Amino acid sequence: MLLASLPLAAPEITTLEAAAAQGPHPRMRRRAQVILGHHRGATVQQLATLFAVGYNTVGIWLRRWQELGLAGLAEGQRSGRPPKLPPAVKKSSDLAGYGHPAIARVAS
Repeated sequence: MLLASLPLAAPEITTLEAAAAQGPHPRMRRRAQVILGHHRGATVQQLATLFAVGYNTVGIWLRRWQELGLAGLAEGQRSGRPPKLPPAVKKSSDLAGYGHPAIARVAS
């Protein structure tokens, strides 16, 4: 397990700070925050407690960062029920609803 702080270069810190603030998914933002926290000297146990995740989970995130970089923090495919509508139909149905006055009031 990685117990020493994780050395990061300036471009990596910039990339992680951007991912932590504006990453495409909340879980990716949290993972980036963990990597930055470890770089700044927080222990794995402190990070696990702070982010309410397991000690091993933090270790997995650190290892994925070391092996894959930012791609290792990205949200992977999850199991679950597949969508019923094809993406093109869903997009057109989402757009079509905004013309209705009741939906427009709720959406705004």
